[in-house]
Amino acid sequence: MVKSISAMLGLPVPSRLFWKIFGSLWLAIAAIAFCVDFVVDAMFQSELRQSPDLSIGYRAELATTLVATTLHHADVEGTRQLFMEWSGKRELPVLVVNARGEDILARTVPAPALAQAVAMINQDSAERSVQRVLTPSGEAYVLFVPLLLLPASAPHQHVYRYAESTRAEVLAMALVSLLFAAGLTWYLYRPIRHLHDANRRFAAGDLDTRVGQLIGDRRDEIADLGRDFDDMAGRVQSTIEAKSRLLHDVSHELRSPLARMQIALELTRQTPAKTGEMLERIAYEIDRLDKMLGETLTLSRLKSRSERPGEECFNLVELLVDIVEDARFETASNSRQIEFLAHDDVLITGRSELLRSAIENVIRNAIVHTLDGAAVIVDLSSATPGFVTIRVCDGGAGVPDEELGALFEPFFRGRNGEKAQGYGLGLSIARHAVEAHGGQVCASNIVGGGLCVSLILPVTTLDE
Repeated sequence: MVKSISAMLGLPVPSRLFWKIFGSLWLAIAAIAFCVDFVVDAMFQSELRQSPDLSIGYRAELATTLVATTLHHADVEGTRQLFMEWSGKRELPVLVVNARGEDILARTVPAPALAQAVAMINQDSAERSVQRVLTPSGEAYVLFVPLLLLPASAPHQHVYRYAESTRAEVLAMALVSLLFAAGLTWYLYRPIRHLHDANRRFAAGDLDTRVGQLIGDRRDEIADLGRDFDDMAGRVQSTIEAKSRLLHDVSHELRSPLARMQIALELTRQTPAKTGEMLERIAYEIDRLDKMLGETLTLSRLKSRSERPGEECFNLVELLVDIVEDARFETASNSRQIEFLAHDDVLITGRSELLRSAIENVIRNAIVHTLDGAAVIVDLSSATPGFVTIRVCDGGAGVPDEELGALFEPFFRGRNGEKAQGYGLGLSIARHAVEAHGGQVCASNIVGGGLCVSLILPVTTLDE
């Protein structure tokens, strides 16, 4: 039945969790309502025992005070006029009784109620629903609201007195608690249902699944859970897509050297005299494949954070000096120069060999794209407190601005691709190595020509 109603209304079928929350809330709310009803009933029953024939409380007090004020200032005729012209939904139930026990409107005066009212006045009770008033003519009247008014029709219990809960009142409380519990349950259950459905769709392969728009503007722990799910889904999607792109790029890059090796083997069969030359070519391609696969493995480990920095503390300036000296040795045969600018020593915590590889990749990339006769500048500065910046600027032509953001992507060789000797993994490895140390990498063009790559790393103080 529940499923058919939900289908007709276009709503999801409530689950076991919905009924558990709904049942618990409804029972709790109903129990609280009936407990409050019981306590209030007990309080009024206590008042009833104290004055079983009088209506007391704020309603009776307001009515008595109104009539008492009118009687005090307008005498008996003014009070009769008040009763006659009264336009309220209910009649004024206040009896105005003189010393002879007669009401000014000739209404029946219950003797027990009058006796209790006189007794409370004589006891100087603080209860304002019973009052004695002197008229301007000097006559005294006792004002009170009896529990039972006896008009010409059958006796009835006055509404000013609390009565025990009727069946209709019990059903009303049950209905109100039912609606409140259902609304609150749906408010709590709906985002959980969205999370459940999103999790199943995501597990089924729909990586674009998100729940942020479905949850809306909630500001609670369930909304935080939804935002955490979206964040997790985004990260997982980015990781899977990055691995897919990496696999595609690796597969694409493997085709060229494999094709060249196949050509070399075919030429060896056709021209035995070139066997030695072709074997050298095959060995060269094997070395390149080995290097590419090694760099790909390093990049994959850095992306998965399986290679994390250790607790080794080293001097970054000494590391840069060694790297620059190795680079100068490699460029000794050409006219390219390498200038190194550094001031004070800088301490870094992490893996020195990992950072060495990253910085070497950036410097070698700068050397490749530096024009003959120009210089590669390696500058170490500490402009930002707590961080050190390594700037490697080449003497080349720079890159188009639209390609700056893609320089650190795997297998990207957009700028002067014909000069590139590797597979476009060096800068990507450098970026992930620096990020693994809590830093960041960026690139910018130099006015007048050239590219500058900045590696920003957190420094370590002696206190640390």
